[in-house]
Amino acid sequence: MLFSHGIKAQTIRNFGDLEIHTNGQLGIYSSFENDGVFNNSSGLAGFYGSYQNYISGSISPQFHDIEINNDQGVFLQIPLKVNNNTNFIFGDLITSKLSNSNYLELSSTSFYNGESIFSKVNGYVSISNVQSFLFPIGDEEYLRPIGIDTGGIMASFKSTYLFENGTLNFSNKIEANSDLTSISNKEYWILEGDTSAMITIGWNNRSQLQDITNDLNNLTVVGFDKELMQWTNLVAIDRSGNIEEGFISSTSFIPNRYSAITFGILHTKTDILHKGYHYLVTPNGDGINDYLYIPELENYDSNHLHIFSRNGLKVFEQKNYFNEFNGITGVNISAISKDQGLPEGIYFYLVTVGDKNLTLQGFLYLDR
Repeated sequence: MLFSHGIKAQTIRNFGDLEIHTNGQLGIYSSFENDGVFNNSSGLAGFYGSYQNYISGSISPQFHDIEINNDQGVFLQIPLKVNNNTNFIFGDLITSKLSNSNYLELSSTSFYNGESIFSKVNGYVSISNVQSFLFPIGDEEYLRPIGIDTGGIMASFKSTYLFENGTLNFSNKIEANSDLTSISNKEYWILEGDTSAMITIGWNNRSQLQDITNDLNNLTVVGFDKELMQWTNLVAIDRSGNIEEGFISSTSFIPNRYSAITFGILHTKTDILHKGYHYLVTPNGDGINDYLYIPELENYDSNHLHIFSRNGLKVFEQKNYFNEFNGITGVNISAISKDQGLPEGIYFYLVTVGDKNLTLQGFLYLDR
């Protein structure tokens, strides 16, 4: 049974057994309280409005497809599971960052699209049974994703992002004989999981790396060790960019051993292993590097390519990619106008290949 009350503070309540049928659509313009069965294997639920609404109750609802188009966002007071597609249009799905008990829950069959600085998860996201994943997380102003890669092991993780959040109270403690000289105090990623994984994070102007270094060859990824209560070097194996924008990847580590992840600076310049593949795209019509060519893809029957900006915005996506990217955004990216030329700069790509969904990832520089 459903009913709502009030005018501005409406709440839709489910006390019984609510189902969205195949091809059915349910538009929710108010808060939603679930105290009954809501476990859908089909249909779309949309969360709309112009003031912040809540999803609460004693039982976590499970949706097939959802979309959000709410200026002020939707606050999750209980976990929200989506089995298929999460469509970000405008506004954030929000959770508390003081606790990991509420989150957007995704699985290996779930996917999302439309994520941008205007629409993302400002809070926790969990993912289960994946080998690699890019978390669509950030804060009120920016999409600031973190990518994970287990190297082929199916595993589960949970993550959120914080910018200058005083509730963390991390010291900048560095062991006396450490190879680190300084730690960023601008932003942090929280990553939970008991399976070893390599991570990729990016920086932008707001990261203010110039405050702690003028040479990116000293840049690394660091984690706050829960047992030692100090920052430790997670070792960079790949980095690309300049002081204002770029990406960096770490060696594999077990996330649960660390309270937070951010950028650190080493005493000396360090060579990196260049595990990723790097490419230059110069779409000027001279026949040289006019499009993104990844020769490794020729070794596989199928692939699925994603390209992201330094802020984590997906700017291109193609299944069975074959040299289509020439600096023009994909046709299905709602946050950018169709056929709009992308700005010059660093981009991060992630491509799954073959039947076993192995991953290749790296950076490309778009030079106009």
